[in-house]
Amino acid sequence: MLKKEQISKIKIYTDEWHAFRAGRFTSSKAHLFVGDKGFTQGTMTYIYQKVGETLTGQITGSEDEQFEDENTAWGLQYEPIALGLFQHVKQVKYMTNQNIIYDLENQFSSTPDAIWTHNEALNQLEYNVSTIEVKCPRKYHRYIPLFNCKTPADLKKFDHKYYWQVIDQALLCDSAVAYFMCFNPMFPEKSRYNIIEFRKMDLWEDFKLLHSRKMQAIKKFNEIRAEMVDA
Repeated sequence: MLKKEQISKIKIYTDEWHAFRAGRFTSSKAHLFVGDKGFTQGTMTYIYQKVGETLTGQITGSEDEQFEDENTAWGLQYEPIALGLFQHVKQVKYMTNQNIIYDLENQFSSTPDAIWTHNEALNQLEYNVSTIEVKCPRKYHRYIPLFNCKTPADLKKFDHKYYWQVIDQALLCDSAVAYFMCFNPMFPEKSRYNIIEFRKMDLWEDFKLLHSRKMQAIKKFNEIRAEMVDA
């Protein structure tokens, strides 16, 4: 269940959004934590970046930089259309778009493209939700393989970054079910979108792995931060 207090009302891509993400690990980089050989140089670079953001309040890395090219513009244009299609196909009654979700105890946050609210808990403090991540590749060599992915395992094989992004979103929102969707409006009606369902019980080992590695990352983050503060 997702606690209501974990949901921010900050609008995506605003100055406040960028500032809120400073020092927080995000779902788009979750793949850095789950390498077969543990933490790599890329993992440590990411941790150093987040320590630096926390101590200085400044973002100097590329994660939060928005490169406005035609591919980015394409995605921003068609993601809302894709989400409308998802809502129609899945008969979603309540869906909110692009809210920051954050961990109340640790340095983690995520901005799923949408959250499907199934129901409210009896205590009125939590929601039962599913997360939705949408990709709208403009280039055919990216879209067609994504369309042909029918299972989470297929997606993991083709693009493990997307796979772990969905896992992390579901982990942060405590979702039993999450969704990945790709969309390209240029294709014929029956091949212009693909939806992959992620079920936590079927992917339990990967959920456990990511959680474990994130806790290791927080431990390392705190150790490095303490060293910098006490130096």
